[in-house]
Amino acid sequence: MNSILLITSLFGIVLTSLFFFKKFTNTKATLFLGCFYFIISIYTLQTYVVEAGHLNQFSWFFLWPLILYNLIIVPIYFYFEALIEDKFLWKKEYLLLFVPFLLGVVDVGAVYAAPSKVYEDILQGAITDTENRFKAHYWLLTLYQHYLLRHIWQCVFLLVILPKLWAFLNEGATDQLKMTLNKWLMFFWLMLMVMSLMAIAHAVEKWIDFSIFNHFFGLENGSVIVTVLLYLILFAIGVVPIYFPMILYGYPRSRKIPLIKDETTDVGADLKFGLDETEIKEKLELLAQRKLYLKQDFTVTKFARELEMPAHHLSYFIHQYYGISFTTYKNNLRMEHAKYLIDNGFLENNTMEALAEECGFANRSSFSKAFKNLKNLSPSEYILKIQENC
Repeated sequence: MNSILLITSLFGIVLTSLFFFKKFTNTKATLFLGCFYFIISIYTLQTYVVEAGHLNQFSWFFLWPLILYNLIIVPIYFYFEALIEDKFLWKKEYLLLFVPFLLGVVDVGAVYAAPSKVYEDILQGAITDTENRFKAHYWLLTLYQHYLLRHIWQCVFLLVILPKLWAFLNEGATDQLKMTLNKWLMFFWLMLMVMSLMAIAHAVEKWIDFSIFNHFFGLENGSVIVTVLLYLILFAIGVVPIYFPMILYGYPRSRKIPLIKDETTDVGADLKFGLDETEIKEKLELLAQRKLYLKQDFTVTKFARELEMPAHHLSYFIHQYYGISFTTYKNNLRMEHAKYLIDNGFLENNTMEALAEECGFANRSSFSKAFKNLKNLSPSEYILKIQENC
C-alpha cells in the first residue's frame, strides 16, 4: 500500500504543477482544481511518510498539515461554482465551508501553544503506533473527529452543489464537447461522493471500534481495502484530465457578435462562456494585428497553438461568439485587408493574382470566390463601384 501512496502523491504533484503553471483559458476553475490536487498530494505524501515509518526522520512534517486537509471541500466546491457560473464571486455563505478549517486552526494552535511535551507525546504516539495516531486528542477534537468532520462537510456540500450541477449538465447536452465535459463532471462528483462516504464509514468504525465492513460485508481486512480504494479513486480522478485535457478549458457559451460592424447583430439569449472570454478576445485581436491570417498555411491548428488552447475550442469560440466558422472568420479578415489594399491603389501597379497572393490565397480563382461570397461583389465589380463613387 505504501507504493500506492507514494505514486499517488508524486502523480498529484505533477498534476498540481500542470494546473498551476500551464496556461489554460478557464483559469479560475483550473486553479481551484489544482489546489484540490495539491492538498491531496500533501495528504498522501504525509500518509506515506507515517505509514512507511519515516516520521522520525521527517518529524517537521506532522500536525500542521491538518489545517490544510480540512480545507479540502473549499477548492472542490469553488471548482464547480467557477465552472458552472463562468466566474467566481465571493459570497458570505461560503464561510460555512471553512468550519473544519477553523476547528483545525484552533486545535493545531492549541497543541503548539501547549508545553512541548504535549506535542512530543502526540508525535511519539504516531511514530510508535501509526494505526492509533487518529485517537490522539488535540484540544477540541481528536484526529479521527477531524477526519470524520471534513468528509461529512465534503458529502454535505457535494449534495448542496448537485442541483446547480444537474442543471448545467442538461444545458447543451447534445453537443460533443459538452458531452465530454459532462462525463468528467459526473465522474468527478461521483468519485468524490464515494470517497467521502467510504471515509466517513472508515472513520466511524475506527472511532467506535466496530468493523462496519467486516460486519456487513464480511471483509476481515476492510480497513486496508477501503484505504486502498480511496487512493485508487484519487489516482483515477487524476488520470482523466491527462487523457482528456479539453475538460480543463471549460465549455464555450457566449452571445453571438458579428465580426463585421455593418452586419446585423444577433441579440439573442445572453449566454455565458466557459472559457476566459476576455483573454481569448484580446489574443485574437493581437494576432489579427500581426496579420498571421495572410499566410497561406494559416490553419485553425496553428492559430490555436498561438493562443495556447485546443483547436476545437478555438473553432467553437469563434462559432459561438461571432456566429461564423473559422474559415469565414479568416476570410473576413483577409477581405478587409484586400479592401484596404484596393482602396489604396494596390492594383494600379499590381495584378489581381498578386493581390490574391498578398491576401493569403493560393490563386486568383479562390480569392475571387471568397471575395464575392463575403461582399456579394466580385473584386472587379467592387473596383467599378469605387470608380463610380469617385
